[in-house]
Amino acid sequence: MRLLRTSLLTLPLLATAVLAAAPPAAAANTSYYVDCSATAAGSGTEASPWNSFAPVNSRTFTSGDRVLIRRGTTCVGQQLWPKGSGAAGAANIIDAYGTGAKPVLAGNGAVDDVVKLYNQQHWEIRNLDISNKGAAPAARRGVHIIRENSGTGTYYRITGVDVHDVNGVQNKKDDNASAGIFFEVLGNTTPTKFDDVVISGSTVRAVDRYGIHFWTRWMTRPELANPNCGATCGTWTPQTRVVVRGNTVTDIGGDAIVVHHTQSALVENNRVDGFRMRDTNCAAGIWGWNINDALFQFNEVSGGRSTCDGQGFDLDEGNIRTIYQYNYSHDNEGGFILLCNGGGSTTRDNIVRYNISQNDRGQIFDLICGKITNTKIYNNVFYVGQAAQIINNSNGSTGANAEFYNNIFYVDNGQSSYNAGGLLFHANTFYGQHPAGEPFDPAKSTADPLLVAPGTATSIGNAGGYRLRAGSPALASGQAMPGPGSRDYFGGPVTTGCRPDRGAHQLSTTCTAGPTLISRDRWSLKYADSQETTGENGAAVNAFDGNTATIWHTGYSGGNAPMPHEIQINMGTSQSVSGLRYLPRQDSGAGAANGRIGQYEIYVSADGVTWGAAVATGTFAGTAAQKEVRFTAKTGQYLRLRALSEVGGNPWTTAAEIHALS
Repeated sequence: MRLLRTSLLTLPLLATAVLAAAPPAAAANTSYYVDCSATAAGSGTEASPWNSFAPVNSRTFTSGDRVLIRRGTTCVGQQLWPKGSGAAGAANIIDAYGTGAKPVLAGNGAVDDVVKLYNQQHWEIRNLDISNKGAAPAARRGVHIIRENSGTGTYYRITGVDVHDVNGVQNKKDDNASAGIFFEVLGNTTPTKFDDVVISGSTVRAVDRYGIHFWTRWMTRPELANPNCGATCGTWTPQTRVVVRGNTVTDIGGDAIVVHHTQSALVENNRVDGFRMRDTNCAAGIWGWNINDALFQFNEVSGGRSTCDGQGFDLDEGNIRTIYQYNYSHDNEGGFILLCNGGGSTTRDNIVRYNISQNDRGQIFDLICGKITNTKIYNNVFYVGQAAQIINNSNGSTGANAEFYNNIFYVDNGQSSYNAGGLLFHANTFYGQHPAGEPFDPAKSTADPLLVAPGTATSIGNAGGYRLRAGSPALASGQAMPGPGSRDYFGGPVTTGCRPDRGAHQLSTTCTAGPTLISRDRWSLKYADSQETTGENGAAVNAFDGNTATIWHTGYSGGNAPMPHEIQINMGTSQSVSGLRYLPRQDSGAGAANGRIGQYEIYVSADGVTWGAAVATGTFAGTAAQKEVRFTAKTGQYLRLRALSEVGGNPWTTAAEIHALS
């Protein structure tokens, strides 16, 4: 998300309505009934129900109590705020009773929050129809759960709740924002968070600004260089065990589902259609800010408006080990995914795999803001049936930031383009139209991947047109990835160590053994005998920076350094190495062949001092194609490539990229 954060507004005092005398306590495990259509106030029994929320709000409920609202009734202009908390195994419950439609709680803009909890825990909220539309937009919510300077609150369930028509403030983000369902943590004196939250089987529609929103002021950590809570910040205390599952979120003014400041959030099986519908701030469909280990899977997202973001998904600032998998994104004006790390922050070790994008527009991949680190994008299918900038690398990212493997780019529109300079591609398929800027890929395929019926998906469960057919050149031709997950988009098994099929369908069932790339995110230069830094940027680190346009070039200013040449690389950790890939320089012109390695030796060492015998020797062919050498595996932390000769007999050595294989 582009970092257009609004300033904090002064919040109203949240702990209001606390009477001088404590509210009466309810007996444990008791059911209390509300029928807003009843003519008499009643005593709260099923035979004599209360006819407003006033007696509910004045009581402190204890473990196992239930507040039951009659189906078919409508409660207008009231807030439901029962006091007290349940207990482990004995949650308090708000639910419907009787027959007919869900009870309607119509705030009509008379209350900020229709259903509210404050510093409470062990509550379940079920089967309500909630709206809160006033005469003019204001800061308001449907369901608002708040904790402030109160430690950890545990166990919250929102199930089968329909929130709609909440005309909140469109452009106010973060805390005190408007939303359909909002979990908010305030204060900065006592570390506070939510734990064990499940929002499931609910609908949110026609809401401004957020659909489902998690937020906390307890956000400050080294990985987040741009906290936006001012003097109210607390040390990062993420929400834990957050699950957002099986919800339908439509017609949202801003962002649809956001799980900001969470640890290990699970967002799955949700349907989002129509977001950033009215807000003038940038917004995306499903994403998180300042999160660790989030898993976004089996979601369908469409209808993103505008190119001020407008992508279905977002890898944003402070995203660490986020995974997007098995999702279906389509018809979003902004594109498939935004990759936007804030300047000075850390966004690293993320994965985007086995997803399908159909007719997303704008920038299908939009790399803006600060650079990300070590993000792997593999085994996805991108069907480009409408004009789009397929990749927009506007922040100068390189392959050390984002790497693309085994994807199928099926381009069925001649008005599309790429701006992918500096990114790393390997074993991808580029079929159909070949727009300007199509990226270099040493294992590229331009053959028809033989998809069953590309462009014909109608839902996440009806995307069979992206299956591969027998005889496809995509079969068993991909790059084996470390830890690729256990299944493909369609549920078929994926086996670690086998060469995968390209795209999101693993049709092959026989394992074709293939090398796995060793991650280069910890690589550093140990030694190079020579590098040219005067006549050009020929630094040795260019050989593993993920940018095929930069090269290691041995020295020539003031005289040529003599052969042999060598580079020694510290891989950061001990690895079992069984192969090496060498990509010669890829530029064109009279000097393009200069420095191509002829005779070579490869070594692996545990300490970078004792190298022993070479694990491989030989002579590379004198072409610009990528070279791959396999050998008996040897364990070590250091890799050494020696160039004994150059194919043209010159004294130089060059390399665009070097990879190690396990």
